[in-house]
Amino acid sequence: MLKLPESRKRKIVHGTQRKPEFAGNRKRMPMGEAPKLEFGQFGELTPKTIRQAHLSKEEEDRAWEMLHVQNAYLQIVDCLSYPVDPEGHIHDLSAIGPTKLAIAWTLALNGFRPTGPKYIKKRPFSAPGCYKDAHTWVDVRQPDDAAQELRPEHRSGDYKLPPDTRRLAAQRDGEQPDPPPAWSVRPEVSVDFVPRAPTEEAAT
Repeated sequence: MLKLPESRKRKIVHGTQRKPEFAGNRKRMPMGEAPKLEFGQFGELTPKTIRQAHLSKEEEDRAWEMLHVQNAYLQIVDCLSYPVDPEGHIHDLSAIGPTKLAIAWTLALNGFRPTGPKYIKKRPFSAPGCYKDAHTWVDVRQPDDAAQELRPEHRSGDYKLPPDTRRLAAQRDGEQPDPPPAWSVRPEVSVDFVPRAPTEEAAT
């Protein structure tokens, strides 16, 4: 009868739903010890995370599949940053951040991947009251700096132009933005006289 060496004998670990593995598998961690995992800059899964997790072959294959899903998810999230509608209006989704992430994750799980040619690109946009990461989407053929796009015939009222180019045109022509209306509210005071119920002390 062929005898297996001790390192190749099956070892049953109680209290776990994993299938029995060979005791000689270097990936298995002793009971009670959790592997220390290092994630990416944004908390995302990385190849290093998968290697550190001490997964079974089946689990590792699945983790690599989900890594591709996650990469697509991050790309979709990036594309949903200040999206532009067909008429060129920019939309700020910061107020519904969790919804934006849910949309991106659902699309990634459904197999959506960026495969076609890109017709627009990001261009940073800086102005008073804007977020630090604010940007606009412009044609990929346009320069990366709005100052290089500005032409003498451009005007701030031409909404076919990107907002950063319109802003430069307004500054060039000496236009001042209309200040927002001052916030005010008219106070309303209402007084209700409610008779009190007599207390025991008052009754005596």
